[in-house]
Amino acid sequence: MVPAGAGPHTLTDPDHAVAPVRRILVPIDGSPSSHRAVELAAQMAHALGASLTLLHVAPVRELPTIIGETEEPRGTEEGQLLLGEEAKAARRLGVDPAVDLRRGRPSTQIVRSAAEHHADLIVMGTRGLTGARSVLLGSVSRAVSRQATAEVVLVR
Repeated sequence: MVPAGAGPHTLTDPDHAVAPVRRILVPIDGSPSSHRAVELAAQMAHALGASLTLLHVAPVRELPTIIGETEEPRGTEEGQLLLGEEAKAARRLGVDPAVDLRRGRPSTQIVRSAAEHHADLIVMGTRGLTGARSVLLGSVSRAVSRQATAEVVLVR
């Protein structure tokens, strides 16, 4: 029986079972919301017995098509430090995460990492920015939620 007002995909609907969450991916960028996403995902992983993977995508600078993309030299080093800090935060919550450092366009690499790690759930932060930066940063979470086959949870 489905309670009144329940949507077609609620946990109480026997015709639409929710797959168990066994693998969680958390893209991190150093923002407060991505740190909150790590904390939430680590709590979920601990409670569900799921694995946790932290992902950082090092930025690339886009140049004219003739030249291509170039790696920001500090991006990889900063990414390693950031992954280390967030891994410590996850360990404090009882989960020993795997880490994944990539280069490229964030939305593309997040979707690719989720597929390669067979993630059931992506938990990612959003930044509460306004103006043009909000449009650009929000586009990553929108692209991931449209392209990923895993469920996506956004954390403010």
